[in-house]
Amino acid sequence: MDQCQALYQSLLPLNEKLHGPLDAIYPSMALPAVLLVGNHSSGKSSFINHVLGRQIQKAGVAPTDDAFTIIAPGPEDRDQDGPALIGDPDWGFSPLRQFGPTLIHHSLLKIRRDLNANFIMIDTPGMIDSPGNATGFLGKTPMDRGYDFQGVLRWMAERADVVCLFFDPDKPGTTGETLSVLLHSLSGMDHKLLIVLNKADQFEKMHDFARAYGSLCWNLSKVIPRKDLPRIYTMCLPTSNSDKSDAPTVSVLQQDLETARHEVVEQIRQAPARRVDNVITLLYDSCCLLEMQAKLLQDWHARKSKLFWKAVQQVTGVLTVGSAATALWHTTAAATVSSAAAVTSGMAATVLLSTSGLMWYHSTALQAWTEQSQTASELSAAFSRTHAREIQNGDEYTAAVWQRLRHTLPTALSQSPSKPSAKDIQYLQSILHEQIPALRRQVSPQHYGKSSNSNDDTNE
Repeated sequence: MDQCQALYQSLLPLNEKLHGPLDAIYPSMALPAVLLVGNHSSGKSSFINHVLGRQIQKAGVAPTDDAFTIIAPGPEDRDQDGPALIGDPDWGFSPLRQFGPTLIHHSLLKIRRDLNANFIMIDTPGMIDSPGNATGFLGKTPMDRGYDFQGVLRWMAERADVVCLFFDPDKPGTTGETLSVLLHSLSGMDHKLLIVLNKADQFEKMHDFARAYGSLCWNLSKVIPRKDLPRIYTMCLPTSNSDKSDAPTVSVLQQDLETARHEVVEQIRQAPARRVDNVITLLYDSCCLLEMQAKLLQDWHARKSKLFWKAVQQVTGVLTVGSAATALWHTTAAATVSSAAAVTSGMAATVLLSTSGLMWYHSTALQAWTEQSQTASELSAAFSRTHAREIQNGDEYTAAVWQRLRHTLPTALSQSPSKPSAKDIQYLQSILHEQIPALRRQVSPQHYGKSSNSNDDTNE
Protein backbone atom coordinates (compact mmCIF):
# COMPACT_ATOMS: atom_id res chain seq x y z
CA MET A 1 0.00 0.00 0.00
CA ASP A 2 2.79 2.42 0.88
CA GLN A 3 4.60 1.62 -2.37
CA CYS A 4 1.44 2.32 -4.37
CA GLN A 5 0.93 5.61 -2.58
CA ALA A 6 4.56 6.62 -3.17
CA LEU A 7 4.29 5.80 -6.88
CA TYR A 8 1.02 7.72 -7.16
CA GLN A 9 2.57 10.74 -5.44
CA SER A 10 5.45 10.60 -7.93
CA LEU A 11 2.91 11.00 -10.76
CA LEU A 12 1.40 14.21 -9.39
CA PRO A 13 4.13 16.66 -10.56
CA LEU A 14 3.79 15.33 -14.12
CA ASN A 15 0.00 15.39 -13.79
CA GLU A 16 0.21 19.06 -12.76
CA LYS A 17 2.55 19.81 -15.66
CA LEU A 18 0.20 18.21 -18.19
CA HIS A 19 -3.05 19.39 -16.53
CA GLY A 20 -3.85 15.70 -16.24
CA PRO A 21 -7.01 13.97 -14.97
CA LEU A 22 -5.59 12.53 -11.73
CA ASP A 23 -6.79 13.62 -8.29
CA ALA A 24 -4.32 15.70 -6.31
CA ILE A 25 -5.12 13.59 -3.23
CA TYR A 26 -4.26 9.89 -3.18
CA PRO A 27 -7.54 8.11 -4.04
CA SER A 28 -7.87 5.84 -1.03
CA MET A 29 -10.18 5.56 1.95
CA ALA A 30 -9.11 4.96 5.53
CA LEU A 31 -10.49 1.39 5.52
CA PRO A 32 -11.53 -1.12 2.86
CA ALA A 33 -14.93 -0.08 1.57
CA VAL A 34 -18.13 -1.76 0.39
CA LEU A 35 -20.53 0.41 -1.64
CA LEU A 36 -24.23 -0.47 -1.83
CA VAL A 37 -26.30 1.01 -4.66
CA GLY A 38 -29.86 0.29 -5.72
CA ASN A 39 -33.51 1.24 -5.98
CA HIS A 40 -35.29 2.51 -2.91
CA SER A 41 -36.77 -0.33 -0.81
CA SER A 42 -34.46 -2.86 -2.46
CA GLY A 43 -33.15 -3.98 0.92
CA LYS A 44 -29.79 -2.19 1.11
CA SER A 45 -30.27 -0.94 4.67
CA SER A 46 -31.62 -4.27 5.90
CA PHE A 47 -28.70 -6.06 4.30
CA ILE A 48 -26.24 -3.76 6.06
CA ASN A 49 -27.91 -4.53 9.38
CA HIS A 50 -27.70 -8.25 8.59
CA VAL A 51 -24.01 -8.18 7.67
CA LEU A 52 -22.96 -6.07 10.65
CA GLY A 53 -25.26 -7.81 13.13
CA ARG A 54 -26.80 -4.59 14.47
CA GLN A 55 -29.83 -2.43 13.76
CA ILE A 56 -27.99 0.58 12.39
CA GLN A 57 -29.96 1.70 9.35
CA LYS A 58 -33.69 2.34 9.19
CA ALA A 59 -35.50 0.14 6.70
CA GLY A 60 -38.90 0.56 5.07
CA VAL A 61 -40.93 0.30 1.90
CA ALA A 62 -40.86 4.06 1.31
CA PRO A 63 -37.56 5.93 0.90
CA THR A 64 -36.14 6.31 4.41
CA ASP A 65 -32.92 8.24 3.80
CA ASP A 66 -31.60 10.69 1.25
CA ALA A 67 -27.99 10.78 2.47
CA PHE A 68 -24.77 8.92 1.81
CA THR A 69 -24.19 7.07 5.08
CA ILE A 70 -20.73 5.72 5.91
CA ILE A 71 -20.81 3.04 8.61
CA ALA A 72 -17.45 2.27 10.21
CA PRO A 73 -16.20 0.23 13.18
CA GLY A 74 -14.88 2.12 16.19
CA PRO A 75 -14.45 2.05 19.97
CA GLU A 76 -17.79 3.74 20.71
CA ASP A 77 -21.05 4.67 19.05
CA ARG A 78 -20.81 8.11 17.52
CA ASP A 79 -22.31 10.05 14.61
CA GLN A 80 -20.76 12.86 12.58
CA ASP A 81 -22.41 15.12 10.06
CA GLY A 82 -21.22 15.68 6.51
CA PRO A 83 -19.02 18.77 7.06
CA ALA A 84 -17.12 17.00 9.85
CA LEU A 85 -16.75 13.81 7.81
CA ILE A 86 -15.51 15.48 4.64
CA GLY A 87 -13.37 17.93 6.60
CA ASP A 88 -11.49 15.07 8.31
CA PRO A 89 -8.44 14.29 6.12
CA ASP A 90 -7.95 10.85 7.67
CA TRP A 91 -11.15 9.34 6.25
CA GLY A 92 -10.26 10.09 2.63
CA PHE A 93 -13.55 11.78 1.68
CA SER A 94 -12.16 15.33 1.42
CA PRO A 95 -12.22 15.39 -2.43
CA LEU A 96 -16.03 15.16 -2.29
CA ARG A 97 -16.02 18.92 -1.71
CA GLN A 98 -15.83 19.30 -5.48
CA PHE A 99 -19.46 18.14 -5.74
CA GLY A 100 -20.74 21.09 -3.74
CA PRO A 101 -22.37 21.91 -0.39
CA THR A 102 -25.59 20.01 -1.11
CA LEU A 103 -23.72 16.71 -1.12
CA ILE A 104 -21.74 17.67 1.98
CA HIS A 105 -24.97 18.26 3.91
CA HIS A 106 -26.37 14.96 2.62
CA SER A 107 -23.51 12.87 4.01
CA LEU A 108 -23.28 11.15 7.38
CA LEU A 109 -20.78 9.06 9.32
CA LYS A 110 -21.92 6.41 11.81
CA ILE A 111 -19.23 4.84 13.97
CA ARG A 112 -20.41 1.73 15.80
CA ARG A 113 -18.66 -0.47 18.33
CA ASP A 114 -18.74 -4.27 18.44
CA LEU A 115 -19.03 -4.63 14.67
CA ASN A 116 -17.76 -7.88 13.27
CA ALA A 117 -16.11 -6.05 10.39
CA ASN A 118 -12.79 -4.42 9.53
CA PHE A 119 -14.23 -2.43 6.64
CA ILE A 120 -16.68 0.40 6.07
CA MET A 121 -20.05 0.09 4.36
CA ILE A 122 -21.52 2.97 2.34
CA ASP A 123 -25.30 3.15 2.07
CA THR A 124 -26.45 5.36 -0.80
CA PRO A 125 -29.77 7.13 -1.40
CA GLY A 126 -32.31 4.90 -3.11
CA MET A 127 -32.76 5.59 -6.79
CA ILE A 128 -36.16 6.58 -8.11
CA ASP A 129 -37.51 8.38 -11.17
CA SER A 130 -39.45 11.55 -10.50
CA PRO A 131 -42.51 12.26 -12.72
CA GLY A 132 -40.61 14.94 -14.63
CA ASN A 133 -37.94 12.43 -15.57
CA ALA A 134 -40.09 9.57 -16.77
CA THR A 135 -38.77 9.79 -20.30
CA GLY A 136 -36.09 7.19 -19.72
CA PHE A 137 -32.62 6.81 -18.35
CA LEU A 138 -31.02 8.82 -21.17
CA GLY A 139 -33.13 11.90 -20.38
CA LYS A 140 -32.04 12.50 -16.80
CA THR A 141 -29.92 15.46 -15.86
CA PRO A 142 -26.93 15.09 -13.52
CA MET A 143 -28.21 17.71 -11.04
CA ASP A 144 -31.66 16.26 -10.26
CA ARG A 145 -30.69 15.91 -6.58
CA GLY A 146 -28.89 19.23 -6.28
CA TYR A 147 -25.52 17.61 -6.95
CA ASP A 148 -23.99 15.28 -9.51
CA PHE A 149 -25.34 12.02 -8.09
CA GLN A 150 -23.84 9.83 -10.80
CA GLY A 151 -20.48 11.58 -10.45
CA VAL A 152 -20.46 10.94 -6.70
CA LEU A 153 -21.27 7.27 -7.23
CA ARG A 154 -18.48 7.02 -9.80
CA TRP A 155 -16.05 8.62 -7.35
CA MET A 156 -16.99 6.20 -4.58
CA ALA A 157 -17.11 3.13 -6.83
CA GLU A 158 -13.57 3.79 -8.04
CA ARG A 159 -12.34 3.72 -4.44
CA ALA A 160 -14.55 0.92 -3.13
CA ASP A 161 -13.32 -2.67 -3.00
CA VAL A 162 -16.73 -4.27 -3.48
CA VAL A 163 -19.78 -2.69 -5.15
CA CYS A 164 -23.24 -4.25 -4.69
CA LEU A 165 -26.08 -3.21 -7.01
CA PHE A 166 -29.45 -4.15 -5.50
CA PHE A 167 -32.73 -4.78 -7.29
CA ASP A 168 -36.04 -5.92 -5.84
CA PRO A 169 -39.04 -7.80 -7.30
CA ASP A 170 -41.23 -4.67 -7.54
CA LYS A 171 -38.73 -2.76 -9.70
CA PRO A 172 -36.50 -5.32 -11.43
CA GLY A 173 -34.29 -2.90 -13.29
CA THR A 174 -37.04 -0.64 -14.59
CA THR A 175 -35.92 2.48 -12.71
CA GLY A 176 -34.27 4.70 -15.29
CA GLU A 177 -31.84 6.25 -12.81
CA THR A 178 -30.56 2.79 -11.86
CA LEU A 179 -29.84 1.90 -15.48
CA SER A 180 -28.18 5.26 -16.03
CA VAL A 181 -25.95 4.70 -12.99
CA LEU A 182 -24.99 1.27 -14.28
CA LEU A 183 -24.16 2.76 -17.66
CA HIS A 184 -22.23 5.84 -16.53
CA SER A 185 -21.12 5.41 -12.90
CA LEU A 186 -20.33 1.69 -12.71
CA SER A 187 -18.88 1.08 -16.16
CA GLY A 188 -15.50 -0.61 -15.98
CA MET A 189 -16.22 -1.92 -12.44
CA ASP A 190 -17.13 -5.47 -13.46
CA HIS A 191 -14.28 -7.01 -11.46
CA LYS A 192 -15.79 -5.81 -8.17
CA LEU A 193 -19.50 -5.45 -9.04
CA LEU A 194 -22.09 -7.82 -7.56
CA ILE A 195 -25.62 -7.65 -9.02
CA VAL A 196 -28.19 -8.76 -6.44
CA LEU A 197 -31.88 -9.54 -6.92
CA ASN A 198 -33.03 -9.24 -3.31
CA LYS A 199 -36.28 -10.21 -1.56
CA ALA A 200 -36.72 -13.23 -3.82
CA ASP A 201 -38.72 -14.92 -1.05
CA GLN A 202 -41.62 -12.54 -1.82
CA PHE A 203 -42.50 -14.48 -4.97
CA GLU A 204 -45.50 -16.72 -4.37
CA LYS A 205 -45.39 -18.34 -7.80
CA MET A 206 -42.53 -19.48 -10.00
CA HIS A 207 -44.21 -17.66 -12.88
CA ASP A 208 -43.84 -14.33 -11.05
CA PHE A 209 -40.17 -15.00 -10.36
CA ALA A 210 -39.52 -15.89 -14.01
CA ARG A 211 -41.14 -12.67 -15.21
CA ALA A 212 -39.20 -10.49 -12.74
CA TYR A 213 -35.90 -12.23 -13.47
CA GLY A 214 -36.48 -11.97 -17.22
CA SER A 215 -37.40 -8.29 -16.91
CA LEU A 216 -34.20 -7.62 -14.98
CA CYS A 217 -32.07 -9.42 -17.57
CA TRP A 218 -33.82 -7.54 -20.39
CA ASN A 219 -33.20 -4.16 -18.78
CA LEU A 220 -29.59 -4.99 -17.95
CA SER A 221 -28.98 -5.98 -21.57
CA LYS A 222 -29.78 -2.39 -22.57
CA VAL A 223 -26.77 -1.01 -20.72
CA ILE A 224 -24.31 -3.92 -20.62
CA PRO A 225 -22.64 -4.01 -24.06
CA ARG A 226 -22.05 -7.74 -24.36
CA LYS A 227 -24.03 -10.88 -25.05
CA ASP A 228 -23.38 -12.68 -21.77
CA LEU A 229 -24.83 -11.04 -18.67
CA PRO A 230 -22.96 -11.14 -15.36
CA ARG A 231 -24.14 -13.42 -12.60
CA ILE A 232 -27.20 -12.22 -10.71
CA TYR A 233 -27.23 -13.26 -7.05
CA THR A 234 -30.83 -14.15 -6.24
CA MET A 235 -31.23 -14.05 -2.48
CA CYS A 236 -33.30 -12.95 0.50
CA LEU A 237 -32.64 -12.02 4.09
CA PRO A 238 -33.60 -14.41 6.91
CA THR A 239 -37.00 -13.79 8.51
CA SER A 240 -38.99 -15.34 11.32
CA ASN A 241 -41.07 -17.22 8.73
CA SER A 242 -38.10 -18.75 6.93
CA ASP A 243 -38.38 -22.17 8.56
CA LYS A 244 -42.17 -22.53 8.92
CA SER A 245 -42.79 -24.41 5.69
CA ASP A 246 -42.00 -28.12 5.54
CA ALA A 247 -42.62 -28.52 1.80
CA PRO A 248 -39.53 -30.10 0.19
CA THR A 249 -39.68 -27.82 -2.86
CA VAL A 250 -39.90 -24.70 -0.71
CA SER A 251 -37.02 -25.91 1.43
CA VAL A 252 -34.80 -26.47 -1.61
CA LEU A 253 -35.60 -23.02 -3.02
CA GLN A 254 -35.03 -21.41 0.36
CA GLN A 255 -31.69 -23.16 0.61
CA ASP A 256 -30.65 -21.81 -2.79
CA LEU A 257 -31.53 -18.28 -1.70
CA GLU A 258 -29.58 -18.68 1.52
CA THR A 259 -26.58 -20.05 -0.36
CA ALA A 260 -26.57 -17.00 -2.63
CA ARG A 261 -26.82 -14.70 0.40
CA HIS A 262 -23.88 -16.43 2.07
CA GLU A 263 -21.84 -16.01 -1.12
CA VAL A 264 -22.57 -12.28 -1.25
CA VAL A 265 -21.69 -11.85 2.43
CA GLU A 266 -18.47 -13.78 1.91
CA GLN A 267 -17.56 -11.56 -1.05
CA ILE A 268 -18.11 -8.52 1.15
CA ARG A 269 -15.98 -9.90 3.96
CA GLN A 270 -13.19 -10.41 1.42
CA ALA A 271 -13.01 -6.63 0.88
CA PRO A 272 -9.85 -6.20 3.01
CA ALA A 273 -8.08 -8.96 1.08
CA ARG A 274 -9.14 -7.44 -2.24
CA ARG A 275 -8.07 -3.95 -1.32
CA VAL A 276 -4.40 -4.36 -2.25
CA ASP A 277 -5.33 -5.70 -5.69
CA ASN A 278 -7.79 -2.84 -6.20
CA VAL A 279 -5.23 -0.22 -5.16
CA ILE A 280 -2.70 -1.62 -7.65
CA THR A 281 -5.40 -1.66 -10.33
CA LEU A 282 -6.25 1.96 -9.55
CA LEU A 283 -2.57 2.90 -9.81
CA TYR A 284 -2.34 1.10 -13.16
CA ASP A 285 -5.44 2.88 -14.50
CA SER A 286 -4.13 6.26 -13.32
CA CYS A 287 -0.78 5.67 -14.98
CA CYS A 288 -2.46 4.59 -18.23
CA LEU A 289 -4.58 7.74 -18.26
CA LEU A 290 -1.55 9.95 -17.72
CA GLU A 291 0.53 8.09 -20.30
CA MET A 292 -2.18 8.47 -22.94
CA GLN A 293 -2.54 12.18 -22.18
CA ALA A 294 1.24 12.59 -22.41
CA LYS A 295 1.35 10.94 -25.84
CA LEU A 296 -1.57 12.99 -27.11
CA LEU A 297 -0.01 16.22 -25.84
CA GLN A 298 3.28 15.26 -27.41
CA ASP A 299 1.50 14.86 -30.75
CA TRP A 300 -0.38 18.14 -30.20
CA HIS A 301 2.81 20.07 -29.47
CA ALA A 302 4.58 18.49 -32.46
CA ARG A 303 1.84 19.61 -34.86
CA LYS A 304 1.66 23.06 -33.30
CA SER A 305 5.44 23.42 -33.47
CA LYS A 306 5.41 22.40 -37.14
CA LEU A 307 2.88 25.11 -37.97
CA PHE A 308 4.79 27.67 -35.92
CA TRP A 309 8.14 27.04 -37.59
CA LYS A 310 6.51 26.97 -41.01
CA ALA A 311 5.15 30.44 -40.27
CA VAL A 312 8.56 31.59 -39.01
CA GLN A 313 10.20 30.36 -42.21
CA GLN A 314 7.72 32.22 -44.40
CA VAL A 315 7.96 35.45 -42.41
CA THR A 316 11.75 35.24 -42.31
CA GLY A 317 11.87 34.51 -46.03
CA VAL A 318 9.71 37.49 -46.94
CA LEU A 319 11.68 39.76 -44.62
CA THR A 320 15.04 38.52 -45.94
CA VAL A 321 14.14 38.73 -49.63
CA GLY A 322 12.47 42.12 -49.21
CA SER A 323 15.39 43.54 -47.25
CA ALA A 324 17.89 42.21 -49.80
CA ALA A 325 15.93 43.67 -52.71
CA THR A 326 15.66 47.01 -50.96
CA ALA A 327 19.38 47.10 -50.20
CA LEU A 328 20.27 46.10 -53.77
CA TRP A 329 18.04 48.83 -55.22
CA HIS A 330 19.49 51.41 -52.88
CA THR A 331 23.05 50.43 -53.83
CA THR A 332 22.63 50.27 -57.61
CA ALA A 333 20.10 53.01 -58.28
CA ALA A 334 21.05 55.63 -55.73
CA ALA A 335 23.54 57.35 -58.06
CA THR A 336 21.30 57.41 -61.17
CA VAL A 337 17.79 57.96 -59.86
CA SER A 338 17.01 61.31 -58.28
CA SER A 339 14.22 59.94 -56.10
CA ALA A 340 16.14 56.83 -54.98
CA ALA A 341 15.72 57.66 -51.29
CA ALA A 342 11.97 57.93 -51.59
CA VAL A 343 11.75 54.69 -53.56
CA THR A 344 13.96 52.93 -51.03
CA SER A 345 11.77 54.13 -48.18
CA GLY A 346 8.67 52.94 -50.03
CA MET A 347 10.19 49.52 -50.64
CA ALA A 348 11.20 49.21 -46.99
CA ALA A 349 7.72 50.18 -45.87
CA THR A 350 6.21 47.63 -48.26
CA VAL A 351 8.47 44.90 -46.87
CA LEU A 352 7.50 45.78 -43.30
CA LEU A 353 3.80 45.87 -44.11
CA SER A 354 4.01 42.55 -45.95
CA THR A 355 5.88 40.98 -43.06
CA SER A 356 3.40 42.33 -40.50
CA GLY A 357 0.45 41.13 -42.57
CA LEU A 358 1.97 37.68 -42.93
CA MET A 359 2.64 37.51 -39.19
CA TRP A 360 -0.97 38.47 -38.46
CA TYR A 361 -2.23 35.85 -40.92
CA HIS A 362 -0.16 33.06 -39.38
CA SER A 363 -1.05 34.15 -35.84
CA THR A 364 -4.75 34.02 -36.72
CA ALA A 365 -4.32 30.69 -38.48
CA LEU A 366 -2.46 29.23 -35.49
CA GLN A 367 -5.19 30.40 -33.11
CA ALA A 368 -7.85 28.86 -35.36
CA TRP A 369 -5.89 25.61 -35.48
CA THR A 370 -5.58 25.58 -31.69
CA GLU A 371 -9.36 25.87 -31.34
CA GLN A 372 -9.95 23.28 -34.07
CA SER A 373 -7.54 20.84 -32.41
CA GLN A 374 -9.83 20.68 -29.36
CA THR A 375 -12.84 19.39 -31.31
CA ALA A 376 -13.98 15.79 -31.01
CA SER A 377 -13.02 14.90 -34.58
CA GLU A 378 -9.48 16.27 -34.24
CA LEU A 379 -8.98 14.57 -30.88
CA SER A 380 -10.13 11.26 -32.35
CA ALA A 381 -7.70 11.74 -35.23
CA ALA A 382 -4.89 12.41 -32.75
CA PHE A 383 -5.77 9.24 -30.85
CA SER A 384 -5.66 7.28 -34.11
CA ARG A 385 -2.18 8.63 -34.86
CA THR A 386 -0.68 8.04 -31.42
CA HIS A 387 -2.26 4.62 -30.80
CA ALA A 388 -2.44 3.15 -34.29
CA ARG A 389 -0.96 -0.20 -33.24
CA GLU A 390 -3.40 -0.64 -30.35
CA ILE A 391 -6.33 0.20 -32.64
CA GLN A 392 -5.07 -2.25 -35.25
CA ASN A 393 -4.78 -4.98 -32.61
CA GLY A 394 -8.28 -4.25 -31.29
CA ASP A 395 -7.06 -3.26 -27.82
CA GLU A 396 -10.33 -2.72 -25.95
CA TYR A 397 -8.62 -1.52 -22.78
CA THR A 398 -6.89 1.30 -24.65
CA ALA A 399 -10.23 2.22 -26.23
CA ALA A 400 -11.84 2.32 -22.76
CA VAL A 401 -9.07 4.58 -21.43
CA TRP A 402 -9.61 6.90 -24.39
CA GLN A 403 -13.34 7.10 -23.69
CA ARG A 404 -12.57 8.23 -20.14
CA LEU A 405 -9.97 10.78 -21.25
CA ARG A 406 -11.62 12.34 -24.28
CA HIS A 407 -14.04 14.46 -22.21
CA THR A 408 -11.35 16.11 -20.05
CA LEU A 409 -8.69 16.57 -22.73
CA PRO A 410 -10.19 19.72 -24.35
CA THR A 411 -10.03 21.50 -20.99
CA ALA A 412 -6.39 20.53 -20.60
CA LEU A 413 -5.56 21.78 -24.11
CA SER A 414 -7.29 25.10 -23.49
CA GLN A 415 -4.84 25.75 -20.64
CA SER A 416 -1.76 25.40 -22.91
CA PRO A 417 -0.10 22.52 -21.04
CA SER A 418 3.64 21.99 -21.16
CA LYS A 419 5.14 19.54 -23.62
CA PRO A 420 5.93 16.15 -22.06
CA SER A 421 9.48 15.00 -22.62
CA ALA A 422 10.57 11.57 -23.79
CA LYS A 423 11.91 11.03 -20.27
CA ASP A 424 8.44 11.66 -18.82
CA ILE A 425 6.89 8.99 -21.02
CA GLN A 426 9.73 6.57 -20.27
CA TYR A 427 9.10 7.03 -16.55
CA LEU A 428 5.39 6.24 -16.97
CA GLN A 429 6.21 3.17 -19.04
CA SER A 430 8.69 1.96 -16.42
CA ILE A 431 5.93 2.11 -13.80
CA LEU A 432 3.48 0.30 -16.08
CA HIS A 433 5.82 -2.42 -17.32
CA GLU A 434 8.25 -2.89 -14.43
CA GLN A 435 7.14 -1.57 -11.06
CA ILE A 436 3.45 -2.48 -11.19
CA PRO A 437 4.16 -6.08 -12.35
CA ALA A 438 6.64 -6.34 -9.46
CA LEU A 439 3.90 -5.25 -7.05
CA ARG A 440 1.52 -7.80 -8.56
CA ARG A 441 4.05 -10.57 -7.97
CA GLN A 442 4.50 -9.56 -4.35
CA VAL A 443 0.80 -9.89 -3.52
CA SER A 444 -0.18 -12.75 -5.83
CA PRO A 445 -0.86 -16.16 -4.24
CA GLN A 446 1.68 -18.93 -4.59
CA HIS A 447 1.28 -21.05 -7.71
CA TYR A 448 3.43 -23.28 -9.89
CA GLY A 449 3.67 -20.69 -12.65
CA LYS A 450 5.03 -18.00 -10.36
CA SER A 451 8.52 -16.75 -11.15
CA SER A 452 11.21 -17.75 -8.67
CA ASN A 453 12.49 -14.16 -8.78
CA SER A 454 9.19 -12.94 -7.38
CA ASN A 455 9.54 -15.31 -4.41
CA ASP A 456 13.01 -13.95 -3.76
CA ASP A 457 11.66 -10.40 -3.92
CA THR A 458 8.90 -11.27 -1.47
CA ASN A 459 11.35 -12.89 0.95
CA GLU A 460 13.52 -9.82 0.81
